Amino acid sequence: MRLSDLFSDENIELDFPPAEKEKLLEEIIKDLDSKALIKDYDLTLQHVIEREKVMSTGIGNGVAIPHAYSDGVNQLVAGFFRTSHGVDFSAVDGKAVDLIFIILGPKENRRDHIKILAKISRLLHHEEFREGLRKAPTPKAVFDVFKRFGDR
Repeated sequence: MRLSDLFSDENIELDFPPAEKEKLLEEIIKDLDSKALIKDYDLTLQHVIEREKVMSTGIGNGVAIPHAYSDGVNQLVAGFFRTSHGVDFSAVDGKAVDLIFIILGPKENRRDHIKILAKISRLLHHEEFREGLRKAPTPKAVFDVFKRFGDR
């Protein structure tokens, strides 16, 4: 699965307002809901918050990948959100998070969910990929970074 298959201008948000972690997750789910990318806001938010309570999805280097299986979505949904200031995500390295990928998948389709989560995780180990996301001035430029790195 290629990143360019999951992302478009519709689900890439730059300069997303920073907030406390749980409030930020609410706003991210609200944003996806406003674009009709999820079918049940409350259920999806509940599953994302529950998953985050099990273990922080702050993976280090200023990145978090909140993810959940949820009956609140019909298909695999992904989003990329960049905040103007770092957010405390209780990341493994203690650093504030400014790059957030969210992955939501229906419970019956775990395979694609895991594949895209693994792909994004691998790419985020590359500083050039992270810096490309941080410096991209537009959603189109972020999409181009996804195509350059994520369609390999």
